[in-house]
Amino acid sequence: MRKHKIVGSAIVGNIIEYYDFGIYAVFVPTIGRLFFPAHDPFIQLLLAFAIFAFGFLMRPLGGVIFGHIGDKIGRKTALTASILGMAFATFCIGLLPSYEKIGIFAPFLLVLIRLIQGVCIGGEGAGSAIFILEHLDGYKPGLIGSLVMASNMIGTLFATFIGLIVTHFFGNDDFSWRYCFLFGGVIGLSGLYLRHSIDETPAFRARTNKNAVVPIIEVLRKKWRRIWIVACIGGVATSVAYTIRGYLAVFFVEYTHYTHLEALYLTSLAVLTFIIILPVFGLAADKIGYSRFLHISCYAVIFTALPIFLLLSHQDAAHVLLGTFGISILAAAVSAPAYPYAIQHFTPSLRYSGVAFSWNIGNALFGGTAPGIETIFAEKFGPHAPAYYLIAIAVIFLLVNYAIKYSAKL
Repeated sequence: MRKHKIVGSAIVGNIIEYYDFGIYAVFVPTIGRLFFPAHDPFIQLLLAFAIFAFGFLMRPLGGVIFGHIGDKIGRKTALTASILGMAFATFCIGLLPSYEKIGIFAPFLLVLIRLIQGVCIGGEGAGSAIFILEHLDGYKPGLIGSLVMASNMIGTLFATFIGLIVTHFFGNDDFSWRYCFLFGGVIGLSGLYLRHSIDETPAFRARTNKNAVVPIIEVLRKKWRRIWIVACIGGVATSVAYTIRGYLAVFFVEYTHYTHLEALYLTSLAVLTFIIILPVFGLAADKIGYSRFLHISCYAVIFTALPIFLLLSHQDAAHVLLGTFGISILAAAVSAPAYPYAIQHFTPSLRYSGVAFSWNIGNALFGGTAPGIETIFAEKFGPHAPAYYLIAIAVIFLLVNYAIKYSAKL
């Protein structure tokens, strides 16, 4: 099978699955209002973000489940199963009755479905990167990894775009948001077809240690230091990315007092900028080296996150636009080399389990919680305060990386 068809099929499937997972963030204020009884809008928003984070808490479990499938049965089977489960869960959210209709069962079912989504997405992002990079066998990993990351963001941008269309034509009412979730379930079937039609990777077919009973146990026993490193890079990359994906639209509404529609336009601009710059930084990482590029990017987060949030919280539109471009560039710099950096830490027989589990630990602890924590920081300490969270995550990555580098040879 031609490599461009393999790459295209995997990336399109990735876009669809990240649309399904990300459409929730587009309608967080509406979901909070419909599924929670609290009279305080801030509490409703916080609860809706909490459920957003719950989906991420299941991602390490998804990494274990789909990692096991990917290492034992095949990358193709794992990716096909993950997109099928995601499509089903997304469609169910679109049909879910509100708190007014079924009371406490509404948030309970929303949590349950969101947990299923979390398990499914746990097998997707890292899995798609592994699948494509193994097929291309070392061809410009930084560029290819950045394109996979860009496809994640294209899924998010697609979700935002569909949200804009629905909001524009139907308004921000109590029902129209459901069309976006139902649409996500339907397009998931096309992703299922694409995944089913592609070939398994050469690295999986040629892998050694085929008789390892439980790959994740081997990873935990022999590669635990690498788990820490990959978890930290997953955390720093996703915390900045989900600041754009899950928090920025709310930030613009709550603290710069843009309308919901204007906030979606600004968020779309941020995501589009992120997507365009990612391949540029991916090529740069291929030249400079993934580890070195990541360290430079983390220092950039430490020194520029606060000025960027001061720009974002400014009342002048020009300052806000400058801050929007700034946060997008920062996110792209951290994210571009992240997948190839993570994948190189594990051999093919343990790769899916090792990368998916480790990456999703960081994603769950720091990425999925970013919108909720940043909401609390902004409420308590001011609109610029989310920058402190991003700085803290970058510092953690650098400290862990240096500590492991000098304490033991991997």
